Amino acid sequence: MKIVLLMLGGALGALARYSVSVASTKLFGAVVPAGTFLVNLSGCFLLGLMFGLGEARGVSPGFRLFFMTGFLGAYTTFSTFAVESVLAHEGGRAGLATANILANNLGGLALAKAGLMLGRLI
Repeated sequence: MKIVLLMLGGALGALARYSVSVASTKLFGAVVPAGTFLVNLSGCFLLGLMFGLGEARGVSPGFRLFFMTGFLGAYTTFSTFAVESVLAHEGGRAGLATANILANNLGGLALAKAGLMLGRLI
């Protein structure tokens, strides 16, 4: 049952991400990465909301697996990165939070550039 919940959530998250990307391209054109921006920010909000609700009211393991891991995992991983950074900071680990933010952003940009360069060479 766990695998079914994870797969169903992941499939729906991927479809949602695709739908937002298609809609934003129609609205803003392909030049503006609005789809990614909207997906990442909405994913951050949704994961934060679910995490906060889980702390306050509890979230079932099945729902966590379906929505938080499956749906939001396929929808965006940026949400996980953002919540982890906030939790580290709230936990008194500001250095870790800062390092996580810098490493993810700068490392992600550098690896995206490296991947683009490599892909263009092949």
